[in-house]
Amino acid sequence: MKKISFILSAVLAVLLAGCVSTGGTADEKAIAAGVKAWNDREPSAAAAYWADIQDAKTKEKYNKYISLYNEGVAALDDADSAKTESKKLSSCNTALTKFTALDSALKLPLDVCQKGAELSAGRISNLLNDGKVTAAKNMKTSAEKVYGTSPELAAVGKEIDTISAILAKKSSLDSDAQKIASISNFDEKIAAYDKVLADYTAGEGQLNSTAKANGVADAKSVATNMRAFRNARQNLAVERAGAIREEAYNYKNRIGEEFARSPEKGQTGDMSLDEILAHYESVQANIDTIYNEFTGFAGKYPKEVDQAVLDDIAANRKDLASKIAQIKAEIAHRKEVASRGKPVMPLMIGLFNPDPSSSAASQKSRPAKFSATNVKDDDYWWGMVSIPKNQMNDLVVTLKDNHQVHVYNQNTKSGKLIKKNNLEDLINRGSKVGNSWPVLNAGKALGGSLYFIKIDGDKNKKNYSGEVVVYSSFITRMR
Repeated sequence: MKKISFILSAVLAVLLAGCVSTGGTADEKAIAAGVKAWNDREPSAAAAYWADIQDAKTKEKYNKYISLYNEGVAALDDADSAKTESKKLSSCNTALTKFTALDSALKLPLDVCQKGAELSAGRISNLLNDGKVTAAKNMKTSAEKVYGTSPELAAVGKEIDTISAILAKKSSLDSDAQKIASISNFDEKIAAYDKVLADYTAGEGQLNSTAKANGVADAKSVATNMRAFRNARQNLAVERAGAIREEAYNYKNRIGEEFARSPEKGQTGDMSLDEILAHYESVQANIDTIYNEFTGFAGKYPKEVDQAVLDDIAANRKDLASKIAQIKAEIAHRKEVASRGKPVMPLMIGLFNPDPSSSAASQKSRPAKFSATNVKDDDYWWGMVSIPKNQMNDLVVTLKDNHQVHVYNQNTKSGKLIKKNNLEDLINRGSKVGNSWPVLNAGKALGGSLYFIKIDGDKNKKNYSGEVVVYSSFITRMR
């Protein structure tokens, strides 16, 4: 018995030693054998070994790896055959998700890695082409983790590096360009534009060299982002040219504002004819000064200030000069002018000198203003208007109160001839809106360049003020 017991003990010891030397438990052996079969032959070869795993959860876990692998391969096949880029991208990401879930000890077959790397590289390049750099970087990281390094992934890595450099440079220059808007001084603004544009040009040269050095100068994604970089520079150049053109038109507006300038005394009708004449001589002198400033400005920026702008402002100046001459001619008739009543200021208005705040659909002139205090009796004013032939512009008198307004095309001796000559009140009362009194189709109604206003006296309303404006169409505006 002792001999038999000794033999049994020896056999048991050999069996135990055998278990230790071959890797532990039966389940561990089955797992290890399945992993080896997966890596040495093919993933499906592991199924036969993992079928022997006794622990249900462990068995399910390892058999799930085979399903994940098959699903990943199927996703790559879908990506390969997909017709749209969105489907290719979705399938490639599905494959990465499935393969990433595999145990780290399980290796993907070489052909699967090669196919996955190629398909992923194509998707990464397209993401870069769409400007989705972060998504491209994340996909490259996942693809290299799953499929390992490859020439295709290395190439898109160079694309990522190049495009990241493009976007970083563009972001920096875009930020510099945005700061230009806060610069108020015109010369400083243009100098800032020129500096940023020069930086864009230098940056483009540097980035082209980087792309060439990385061997991706011909890559579609790099070309797309370089094109966006060049477009940003070109857009800034257009913006610079626009700022110069806007400044040029500011000269035109300054000339228009100068023509419409009137002293406070003029708005109350208290200026003498000599003072009015002196005023318009100063207006003409100031217009000439502004025009000389403009020609100097145009000489600094000959490419941006084209001949059409020069001609436009020169014509505007010439037109205003002729109107000033017309005003002076009217003032020269001293006795007759003195009998008309008080002159509004500025004396002449019209759409030749539009209010910059008005739109094309409701264009109006800069206004002539007038006001009076302590008035009980009827009051009389006169002014001049310029309306081209065949233009159906409207003259509108607007008061800040509800005095009654009349407009005539004659009115010498401060209204004394209105009744005697049976003059027609030209106000179109059916089109009156609030305290705005219109003369529709004023060019025809007035029959000339002069208009005469009568403000009815009212003992209870001693003060009044108002303005006269020419509209392209008062009725259209009010609708």
